[in-house]
Amino acid sequence: MNDGDGVTKSYKLVYLSRTPAGSSLHRCQVYDSSARVWTMDKELDFGRMELHLEHPVVCDDVVFWASSHSESYERIDHYVVAFDVTKERTQIIRLPKQAAVAYLDTIGIGKWEGKSLCLIHYEMCTWVIGLWLLRKTNDGPPGWVRVHEVSLGQIGFREPPNVSCVMLREVAMTTSLVFTVDSEAYSYDIKDGELKKLGSLGCSYPLLIPYSNTLRPCGEEEELFVDKRREVE
Repeated sequence: MNDGDGVTKSYKLVYLSRTPAGSSLHRCQVYDSSARVWTMDKELDFGRMELHLEHPVVCDDVVFWASSHSESYERIDHYVVAFDVTKERTQIIRLPKQAAVAYLDTIGIGKWEGKSLCLIHYEMCTWVIGLWLLRKTNDGPPGWVRVHEVSLGQIGFREPPNVSCVMLREVAMTTSLVFTVDSEAYSYDIKDGELKKLGSLGCSYPLLIPYSNTLRPCGEEEELFVDKRREVE
């Protein structure tokens, strides 16, 4: 994790490994490059659902992940998990009731205006992508505020769009929704309402993985990390 736009030599590596099936616990380890030591090794509660671990969002010293789909056709109580590196604890943040996730819906998370966590929810039955910002409160749990919605029917789609992946892209002052419909990728400029087709990805359920807010070039002291448990095996 490396929050901010500048390239820095210091970073923190968050390494999650799963515990036995059916458990909500993950083994969570944190490496501090400045101190050159693993500063944390704990088992923490990340909820019972699988997480989109390939889609982390970093805001200050907190890493967020969204839960992923189960095989149930019923409406599912999805959530976002927040891991505070400084406090070394997790928090399960339930989604707003208005964004209850059905089986064919798609959810994702992103960073809004460089500082706020944004929930992205595509509702298959209405063809609408809703954007929700996470608001912190002093006295109670954090809450969600709906700030924008995009109707895919109103921007040109004529058949029920099969959206498998949604994400946010911020460049300068421009915020865009990037999403897939079947094997095609699209970008929608939230400010001016322009829809662009980015191209075909060549598969039915493509996965888009953002990298710009977490990955950085290697510094001057590159290190090789070896999982000692694998060596024993």
